[in-house]
Amino acid sequence: MTGRNVHRHVNAALSALTIGRENQSFLDARWITLLLRSAPLRSRRRLAIRVLSLSPHYFYRRPEHDGLSHAEFTELEFERNRSTREKLGELILGPYLERQQVVLDFGCGPGFLVHYVAGLAKTVYGVDISQGVLECAKVINGAPNASFLHTANMAEIGDATVDLVYSIAVAQHLTDSVLERVFDTLRQKLRPAGRLLFHIVLDAKGWRTEEEWRGDVSIAGRLRLKYGLNCFTRSEKRVREMLKAAGFGSIVVRSMRDICQEPFDDVCTQHLVSART
Repeated sequence: MTGRNVHRHVNAALSALTIGRENQSFLDARWITLLLRSAPLRSRRRLAIRVLSLSPHYFYRRPEHDGLSHAEFTELEFERNRSTREKLGELILGPYLERQQVVLDFGCGPGFLVHYVAGLAKTVYGVDISQGVLECAKVINGAPNASFLHTANMAEIGDATVDLVYSIAVAQHLTDSVLERVFDTLRQKLRPAGRLLFHIVLDAKGWRTEEEWRGDVSIAGRLRLKYGLNCFTRSEKRVREMLKAAGFGSIVVRSMRDICQEPFDDVCTQHLVSART
């Protein structure tokens, strides 16, 4: 077994220990939050980056990482995340950001985009399903005008108070029923004429639909659906139907290839949906 395979299997085992009660809630185990909050301040950044490497969402080992220590690997992946999210922020969000806006990042993860937006908006909320990843975000991407909230606490954001909602690399991990509820909730948070920007995976080759995932009734298939990192592709028609049902209009679907001139991230090969309240 190669060193890379060893790392993959070890990380998979450790990732299983980080899952919370909800599907896809990696790093939501209570011990992670307790660990980060009790760690000395001087150690929290290093610890937060190591914790992020336990999730299948954020840090990825590649052939070029062979031979690196875990600390070297996590620092390189931290920088990759920071730089790619900053570039996505400039290309996708930059044209819509204004200094007096209140902005909401749904599925903010470690908060790299929140940190970018905080420099250009009045207030930004980072919302995520994982309390552990929110604790990491506070450590590595905190800002005076940024607040990080668990999805269960979104009531703290007043209805009709948000100017812009965006979400990157999140919708493909949500089932249709969950995504429908998300659109309903975000519609309530947006002001009249507020804007929603959602990165979406549409009709992607090699990806399975939710129905195909559920059609795998083997033990392994059911375990992957409940505990694994699921990635669903959808049709444009289905996404439009969900947005209209939630009360959105002015729906525009664009290929990310028209926005990103070079594919520096997987997001650049997929789609962006814009809608208004």
